[in-house]
Amino acid sequence: MFKRWLTGKSNSLYLKIFLSFLATCVLFFAGLFLFWNYYFTDLFYKDKIELMEKRNVEVTRLMNSLQDGTISTRELKYTVRILARSINGQVWLVDDKGNILNGSSDSEGRAIPKQMDTLFIDGLHGHTGYGMVGLTTPDGRNINLFTYHAPYQLNGQPMVIILHFPAGDISEAISAVRVNILVPLLFSLVAVGFILFIISRKLAGPLQQMNRAALELAHGDFTTRVPVTSQDEVGQLAASFNFMVEQLEEWEGTRQEFLTNVSHELRSPLTTLRGFIVAMNDKVIPEEKYSHYLRICDQEVQRLQRLVTDLLDLAQIQNGVDVFRLRPVSIAETLEESLELLKAPIAAKEINFHLILPEPDKMPSQVHLDPDRFAQIVQNLIYNSLKFTPQGGTLTVALEEQEREVHMYVRDTGEGMTDAELERIWDRFYKADEARTSRSDVKTGTGLGLTIVKHLVTGMNGTIHVRSRVGEGTEFRVTFPRIS
Repeated sequence: MFKRWLTGKSNSLYLKIFLSFLATCVLFFAGLFLFWNYYFTDLFYKDKIELMEKRNVEVTRLMNSLQDGTISTRELKYTVRILARSINGQVWLVDDKGNILNGSSDSEGRAIPKQMDTLFIDGLHGHTGYGMVGLTTPDGRNINLFTYHAPYQLNGQPMVIILHFPAGDISEAISAVRVNILVPLLFSLVAVGFILFIISRKLAGPLQQMNRAALELAHGDFTTRVPVTSQDEVGQLAASFNFMVEQLEEWEGTRQEFLTNVSHELRSPLTTLRGFIVAMNDKVIPEEKYSHYLRICDQEVQRLQRLVTDLLDLAQIQNGVDVFRLRPVSIAETLEESLELLKAPIAAKEINFHLILPEPDKMPSQVHLDPDRFAQIVQNLIYNSLKFTPQGGTLTVALEEQEREVHMYVRDTGEGMTDAELERIWDRFYKADEARTSRSDVKTGTGLGLTIVKHLVTGMNGTIHVRSRVGEGTEFRVTFPRIS
């Protein structure tokens, strides 16, 4: 259980953000501490090093005077002691075997402490330098000596000049400076860590809420929403998530309605077919009436075929699966060819038909269209008008060419539609005839014709609009962009 909890926490975006920012701040503060520590340490030692270098120059002059015979060994020792007092330490003149030849202390003839061997050897090799040396006094105290060494040649023999003084004061000063640097940095790090904790929770909180909402959404709960608490990118993401849920809720409602409509449309003819088949098998229907009921069954089967064909066609159009094969065509010629197949049903309905085309002397308009899909648009609109235009009515198809667009109008003098019906005519399975008429002579459609028209027109970069008035008729206007 603990391992699972730990794994879940390690995968938390909130924890990753917090730890990433915190690690960055820790590295930054550590670098800042090292920089200031180095700066102040160097600042404290710089003055001491300069003082040691000056005293080394003076000792060198004294050694040169000793070689020249200008001063005696006793005068050298006396002067060296004065120089040692000026640095509050000791000055040793060490031969090549590590023994003290002369100096400010009474250590002549003794070997230098082993802790200074490294500096001593470096001096024998002709190098000048400095460093900290830790020693233990006879009374058991540990002291640090700041030691400076420089090479020298006395009568052709190499030797090393060593200057040193207790570094307790410097160490205490440096320690105090380090504390004064470290404490504010630690307090700053704690403050920054707290701020990062708040910011990380604020950043990751909406994401965690969206994660929970997404899981609820996956289980079918479309009422879940994420609170929008800011206007920044996270808030915009939360708002977008809520919008997505609203769209999914709407699509789920549409899907449920679609399934209900499909079930209803399939159930009715199937129930009719099964009823007639059972009735004929049980000899409820006399044999002499079989032909009449078989014709009814054939009509229901054709209705099922139309429904399945329209459903497959609509699915292909909506999914864009190799539906449109656009090419430049003359829209006037394509319109006339499409209407040729509709002359018979128009004549059978005894409706006055008018076709209005642009003047023939004008250059024919070219439009990017799929001729077969355009013919399907014309057929669906014509059949829709024929369904609601009474005998003796008028059906007009007109083509209007403009500079950049071509408009096709399909007008009828049928029953017309109300505003409420106009808002729903593009919905799948919506049948305006059932909503406003109960005429038995009206052939029942699938309720998908105008939905297919809408998707076909949109798929070929066109637009479609409709206007209608009850008792006066309906006009559809289809617009396509014209090829320049």
